[in-house]
Amino acid sequence: MARSGHSTHSTSGRHRAHQRQTQKLTDKEIAELKSYLPEWTSAKRSKKQGVFTAIARAARLFAPKINLGQWKKRKQMYKTWLFNNNKKERKDMIKYGRKWTPRMVIYQQSQEEVLKRIEDESRAKPGAPGMFKHYQAAVKRVMAELDKDELEKVKETAEEWSNNFPPPKVQAQVTQKKGLAYMEHFLKEMWRQCRMRVFMLSAWKNEQGEVLFGMHDNNEALGDGDSFMKTKDWEAIEPVWQE
Repeated sequence: MARSGHSTHSTSGRHRAHQRQTQKLTDKEIAELKSYLPEWTSAKRSKKQGVFTAIARAARLFAPKINLGQWKKRKQMYKTWLFNNNKKERKDMIKYGRKWTPRMVIYQQSQEEVLKRIEDESRAKPGAPGMFKHYQAAVKRVMAELDKDELEKVKETAEEWSNNFPPPKVQAQVTQKKGLAYMEHFLKEMWRQCRMRVFMLSAWKNEQGEVLFGMHDNNEALGDGDSFMKTKDWEAIEPVWQE
């Protein structure tokens, strides 16, 4: 009888320990939620639930083993975490550094394959509002088809891109999507923090290897400043800078 009582107590103790473990988000779950904060923050109210479903599926890959009832509670924990961190993310949406994950690397390296799978399986076209909710599942299937050596190589690539920089083609895509936002943010912060006015000349290569250039002057929108570009005819410098 004593032995039986001891066994029951031990099982109960393990059960409580497991409950405590599943009640707390793991570091990997939190890292995955953080990687999706920009999509969550920028999503329109009408699209929020679809975006959340995709985020929850992605984070669940890193969750401990749980039953259906625990999964419902965990989804609510995900949603609470996203709402609690939403304001903080909105304060500074510009992040000049980027932590690349294996999932992100696979999408960049196999983007055409991932998009084709999504279109074939769900009929969702690239860029369509419903495409995003199928993205994680498509990337997961591509990852599942990699052998051990290939997956290890992807992890090494993610580390390399995070610590140094991605290849020129990926940089060109980032420039196209975020380059102007980065520059405008820098101009505003230099004025706000240092009361410094800045005029920028920029040059970069697009995905086709063509050199593009531009001039950026936001001074009229900052305080009572005047446009630096209007003080002189800058068209003469364009061909020189383009060279």
